[in-house]
Amino acid sequence: MSKPAFVPFTSFDGRVLHDADFRDVEFVDRVTFRNAQFTGRTSFQGAKFNGVGDFTGAQFLGDVDFSGALFAEPLRFDKIRFAGKANFSGVDFQHDAHFSETEFAGDSNFSKATFHAWALFDKSRFEGVTFEGACFKGSANFTEVDFATDADFRKARFITYADFPGAIFEGKARFTGASLECKTIFRNAKFTKEADFTDGRFTHPVNFSSVDFTGDAIFDRVSFLQFVDFKDARLGNSFLLSPPPQGSNSLAPEIRFESVNLAQPQKVRFSGISFERITLMGTNLEEVIFENPKWPLKGLLGAAKRAVVYDEIQKEKPDPQKLARLYRDIRANLKKAGTTRDLGDLFYSEMEVRRKQRRGEKDSLYFLRRYLSPYTLFWLVCGYGQRLLRVIGAITLAGAVFWSIRP
Repeated sequence: MSKPAFVPFTSFDGRVLHDADFRDVEFVDRVTFRNAQFTGRTSFQGAKFNGVGDFTGAQFLGDVDFSGALFAEPLRFDKIRFAGKANFSGVDFQHDAHFSETEFAGDSNFSKATFHAWALFDKSRFEGVTFEGACFKGSANFTEVDFATDADFRKARFITYADFPGAIFEGKARFTGASLECKTIFRNAKFTKEADFTDGRFTHPVNFSSVDFTGDAIFDRVSFLQFVDFKDARLGNSFLLSPPPQGSNSLAPEIRFESVNLAQPQKVRFSGISFERITLMGTNLEEVIFENPKWPLKGLLGAAKRAVVYDEIQKEKPDPQKLARLYRDIRANLKKAGTTRDLGDLFYSEMEVRRKQRRGEKDSLYFLRRYLSPYTLFWLVCGYGQRLLRVIGAITLAGAVFWSIRP
């Protein structure tokens, strides 16, 4: 049996439709439901919209089901309200989907939906929503969206652009297993409860700058393939960052973890992380947990190389006081954890910073004191107590001088 079809350009503008049943209907051209009122249970399940679908100003006062529908042209649901459940699971949006400033007062379901072009949800509000398994082939715009309860993006896929700046997640934010294959922006977003990115994969730059993680922030087994920015973020509770299992294709990312506000640093944990390209300047790392960290090396080939922090390498003129404090905090944390590896190198690096640092902008004796000071003597004689050969050399030299001047 062929599907029922409507002639080109059908208008239901201003109509009141009770228990409307448009299941498997094909709209061969443009159809408008502007300012229409849908009461009871409304079904567009499996419907096919070949032309523009315009629902501007419509009111859905009961549950509505668009599951399995197809929209070949732009769809407009701007500035409307879904009072009941809204089911868009498995919908194929082949063109722009406009849901800007729309209120979803009931549970909404976009699981396994496919968005081929713009997915515009900016400034909308969700009272519970799932995008589990959804695929955003075009740009996804969730700017300043209010997720009033849990937001489910598990195993969702973002291909062109993922934009969440200023979004508010009042419930749990689940991005476990999500694949973000594009530039992703969460700048100034707020996560009130748990934000879970476990097993997530970010192939392009991602921006978490100035984000407020009030609840737990979980980045367990996450893949970052390009630059990640956490600058000025706030961590109100626990934070976990760990790489994927060995043998994965993840690359060592460059992460900016600078000036991050840690409300409970003892709950911040870096597990098995390489800090070879992570900057930490301005973040108070006292009590932060480092599990099996790997630090970049600086110096000549072989044994002369020493462990340092990436800030010292990456920044042209790092603030010496902040850099010295960074070394001190990291060493204190490693000692507390019973990790002795790299402690000597990090102490050496801290002392080198102190030896070479200026004492104010008008430090006229800087160059002289850099090479003529107790720090310099400590460095020359024994390498701050970390270079055994220098100690032996100093003792040998002192002995030779002593024996040469004996009467």
